[in-house]
Amino acid sequence: MSERSDEWAVQRILVALDASYHSLAALEAAAELAASLGAELSGLFVEDVNLLRLASSPVAREVRYPFVSAGRMDRAGMERGLRAQAVQARRALAAACEPRRIKWSFRVTRGEVAGEVLAAASEADLLTLGRASRPLIRQVRLGSTARAATAQDRCSVLLLRRDMRIAPPVVVVYDGSPTARKALAWAARLAQRKKWGFLTVLVVADARDRARQLQLQVAHGLRRPGLVLRYRWLRSTDLPVLVHRIRAERSGVLILGGTLLPSDSLQVLVDRVDCPVLVVRRVPPDGTQASCLPTEGD
Repeated sequence: MSERSDEWAVQRILVALDASYHSLAALEAAAELAASLGAELSGLFVEDVNLLRLASSPVAREVRYPFVSAGRMDRAGMERGLRAQAVQARRALAAACEPRRIKWSFRVTRGEVAGEVLAAASEADLLTLGRASRPLIRQVRLGSTARAATAQDRCSVLLLRRDMRIAPPVVVVYDGSPTARKALAWAARLAQRKKWGFLTVLVVADARDRARQLQLQVAHGLRRPGLVLRYRWLRSTDLPVLVHRIRAERSGVLILGGTLLPSDSLQVLVDRVDCPVLVVRRVPPDGTQASCLPTEGD
């Protein structure tokens, strides 16, 4: 299977939008990827039913930071606010896509945010999310939707925060698994199409012979003009070791297969690294391995 195969191509990117700075960062990254990879960009705004239920409560009050006075919260006002946010989200999407000539679409749904986002993501090749919504402090943990996205195995997801952007170097973790092979294909495509020149491969193997075998596997599959491969050997995916290596490489974007770490460890990793993290999910039902790497001349 070549990198042009529909099975491995990034054809449709979904970006979940709200009024947060993290969401706007996710939109910018999604637009950059869509332009680089020739993908369509779909924006989704979810009217949160939990907020609407809260606004319907007679005891609900709204406190606007940094003020301390509270005002009455009502459902009609909340619905107007959500509609206004949806309009802003659509305008931001258009502003990101039209100068880049990206084909785009936008829709609004109502429901539980995480559920609606993941349901829509099942129809996309990649979901792009901000790590958290409306944080009051710089150091933030993953929001509930981001946590749900890292815990599922239905779609690939890119997570980043407001001060992050897609940049070199591209670092990919490779252990020879089907999702790692797909991650490698995506990483190579991104590095080459952005003309960044090199790709850092963190080879995970418990023995030197296995590391060499995996390195040869990568080198054989990615023989491409203008793409330089750099290798680092990791004996395990122990979190402190993995985080240290990613930081040492000054990763601009980290790409890894979703089967590399359990979901709780993956969430900790995303919290600790200071770069966008793209978690690759879904491989062909037959678990195709050897043919999924890009081949020379494609």
